[in-house]
Amino acid sequence: MAFSWFGGKSMGSLLARKLAVLSLSTGILFSFSVLAKPILSLNEAEHLAGIEDPTTLRYQELAQARREAAISASQLPDPMLIVEVMDVARDGFTVEDDSMTQLRLGIRQTFPRGDSRRLASERESAMAQAEEARSSNAERAAMRAVRRAYLSLYNQRAVLEVLKQSQPLFEDLREITEREFASGVADQQDLLRAELELDRLHDRLLSTQAQESAALAQLSRWVGLEAVARPLPSNFPELAEPTGTLLAHPLLAAEQAIVDAGAHGIELSRQGYKPQWSVELTYGTPTERGMGMPDRMSAMVMVDLPLFTRQRQDRDLSASVHQREAAQYAWHEQVRDMQRQLEETQARWRQLTERERGFVERLIPQAKANAEAAEHGYRNRTVDFTAYVRARLIELDTQIDAIGIATERRLEQVDLLYLLGEDA
Repeated sequence: MAFSWFGGKSMGSLLARKLAVLSLSTGILFSFSVLAKPILSLNEAEHLAGIEDPTTLRYQELAQARREAAISASQLPDPMLIVEVMDVARDGFTVEDDSMTQLRLGIRQTFPRGDSRRLASERESAMAQAEEARSSNAERAAMRAVRRAYLSLYNQRAVLEVLKQSQPLFEDLREITEREFASGVADQQDLLRAELELDRLHDRLLSTQAQESAALAQLSRWVGLEAVARPLPSNFPELAEPTGTLLAHPLLAAEQAIVDAGAHGIELSRQGYKPQWSVELTYGTPTERGMGMPDRMSAMVMVDLPLFTRQRQDRDLSASVHQREAAQYAWHEQVRDMQRQLEETQARWRQLTERERGFVERLIPQAKANAEAAEHGYRNRTVDFTAYVRARLIELDTQIDAIGIATERRLEQVDLLYLLGEDA
């Protein structure tokens, strides 16, 4: 943006020299900053953010816990050790002088109902899949968050750069207006307008710097303070195209896993109608010796009799069916909600794509041409001061609006990548 205008050749050459010195100084400082600190690209920010995300790690630990529980649920219950003293005489409470007293040692093993062990293990495995899907969703959500934070910081720094480049030009405008006011060429309103626009520019700089600080804090949460202090690329980062489908989203996979776990829960409840078996083996020996009584062995089988099922087994089965139906409704609700998000995001993304193209192809060139024409007219005294300042402000606002549109379009694309996924 060249501001070598109004006031004759001496003023134009003065502005040209100032701009040249400013450009050279800015270029040198930028070169040193780039040499001192490498550029933080979006890909590197994504890598730094994905190293140790606590939310992702939490779901991974929960998935591992479910897998361990699935192995445990498939095992038989622990056997029971039986130690028994039988037929102790009530009057003497001695075990050595009574031929009827026996010392028995045994073991009992219980076998759960039907296929309950397998079904319980499969239910835990389904819940492990749900936690794994939540872990995948956490990775996507973290990627979306770091991308949005990066783009927000990029937006603020780009706007800040435009404002900083405009600041010395508005300062020169005020100085030149002061000289022209002193020489009687400009009136007091022109001087006040020049000072007002410079103050407004300072205010916009302060506001943008505050927003940059907020964006820095947001991105540093993911990549650290050292990384956010590095410079960003000169061009807007480009994102991958969404390649997946909504039905493959990990949130829906998690809900489907819960539905599957509910189906296993129904089958597990049906096992309540089947008997549970226990087998007991004991070895007994008499406590009184010398009578020639042999040791004895016993075997016992115990079976549950689920005869009265109305208030327990029927209720358990009904509860499992309702839980599974609730999980199915949750899946459908999640699909509808995400489908709505997808349609809204796609509509905004397409609209912003057209607007960004319009800024690049028409609005920015038109604003620049308008400002140059106003500069030419002001130098030739065919355009007044107010019209010229308005043209420059329109050019500045158009540049800032273009940065905002480009950022918003990429933010919508970030949401699309979260919803649809991308090639790794």
